[in-house]
Amino acid sequence: MAQAKKIPAGSTVRDYVAWFGCFLEDLSIARASIAGHSMGALISGGAVATFSDRITRVAYLNGVYRRDAAAKAAVLARAEAIRKNGVDAEGPLERWFGEDPESQRARELTRTWLEMVDPEGYAIAYAAFAGGDEIYADCWPSVECPALFLTGSGDPNSTPEMAKQMASVTPKGWARIVDGHRHMVNLTAPRDRQRVDVRMADFQGETEMTAEVFDPRALRDAFGAFATGVTVVTASDAAGKPIGFTANSFTSVSLDPPLLLVCLAKSSRNYESMTSAGRFAINVLSETQKDVSNTFARPVEDRFAAVDWRLGRDGCPIFSDVAAWFECSMQDIIEAGDHVIIIGRVTAFENSGLNGLGYARGGYFTPRLAGKAVSAAVEGEIRLGAVLEQQGAVFLAGNETLSLPNCTVEGGDPARTLAAYLEQLTGLNVTIGFLYSVYEDKSDGRQNIVYHALASDGAPRQGRFLRPAELAAAKFSSSATADIINRFVLESSIGNFGIYFGDETGGTVHPIANKDAHS
Repeated sequence: MAQAKKIPAGSTVRDYVAWFGCFLEDLSIARASIAGHSMGALISGGAVATFSDRITRVAYLNGVYRRDAAAKAAVLARAEAIRKNGVDAEGPLERWFGEDPESQRARELTRTWLEMVDPEGYAIAYAAFAGGDEIYADCWPSVECPALFLTGSGDPNSTPEMAKQMASVTPKGWARIVDGHRHMVNLTAPRDRQRVDVRMADFQGETEMTAEVFDPRALRDAFGAFATGVTVVTASDAAGKPIGFTANSFTSVSLDPPLLLVCLAKSSRNYESMTSAGRFAINVLSETQKDVSNTFARPVEDRFAAVDWRLGRDGCPIFSDVAAWFECSMQDIIEAGDHVIIIGRVTAFENSGLNGLGYARGGYFTPRLAGKAVSAAVEGEIRLGAVLEQQGAVFLAGNETLSLPNCTVEGGDPARTLAAYLEQLTGLNVTIGFLYSVYEDKSDGRQNIVYHALASDGAPRQGRFLRPAELAAAKFSSSATADIINRFVLESSIGNFGIYFGDETGGTVHPIANKDAHS
């Protein structure tokens, strides 16, 4: 291998990527999986864009994406300060590390490395880093290999939002956020805490074992077609403090012996406490407990203050007014990709007879409300419509006067009919989600059923997608359409949806909240 030459002042990330290409050539590496952290992430992004035929997967760790002018200026100022005054370790160490003991140990180790770097080379790299995120930012939609975008929840510069944005525009992009860590997450969240190394191994293993690497968003949507109940899993941690999380990955396993299971994400904030608990409880929520589900699905400071509960016989939190509850001893914990399967042996249970809360296609449903929708579609011609969403924008048909896409049907499966119509209309892949509105149009006596639906990325064949700010000035074909759009914009802003029942002039909205990601 030839002796590496010093990269000159004024170099950009493109020069570092070119150097990496020489590295691949010198070592005769035909195919490689690559991972880069921070500046290395920018180089790895450039490499996968430049040498796409040689990269099998890429991990973009704590990397930046489309920073604003102020952030770029701050990085350039730091580069100039390094060039003039040498390396000041305190500034970056403050940004990179938290205050916990493990982070402090990694901080002192990193301090010794910073004190050893060549200030001139560091300043050149920092200047390249300042503008490097824009160079390859537009390339991600064309990246065909699997791409992992990982950062810490507390990273102030390589933010979680950046990771999610990159994953959303990359065909096989995955975003993973490590809770409670900053920029040096690869040092502060090691393997023994089930963090970065485990996620990297899972990412590599899953992409190696499947000939077809699935889009995780599409796979999640497909899993969401299976209607489930909603539970809150509870336990007491080592200090006796109650812990809990919402889960719909619950099922019975065996009657003799009495076994059940629930799945828990390794990234869950409750992972260590739950997997070390000797006992836990499953609270099967009733159809009036959507708020309880949402509370335990979000990082609320004191979740248990919002629910009436008591300790069960074996010391696990049991909720009031649930459809059923089961108290269990820990039977087994089985590794399963990015989750573990927790198998419990039932030691006590109670069945209240209340209907359970349901969940499918990204939204809640209850037997009572679902029954209303079915009865509305029993007789006569039905007009089907959709609030078709694409990354926050809503699809509307027409030019000056806009309307929701709709078709008519008499008999058959309304959701299947609507999906076929929307896909033919837009040329995009469409997933029908939760029921959004059921109302009678008094002018013609027809029933209208409106669903929420999701469209794949891309421009529609006809019609257009409008973002909430654009919808405010839009002219709609009917007051019913305007009401539906205005309600959707409001509910989207707070993440709490409902089902409307009535007619085009008045009715009732039953709150059916969109559920957060459960762990």
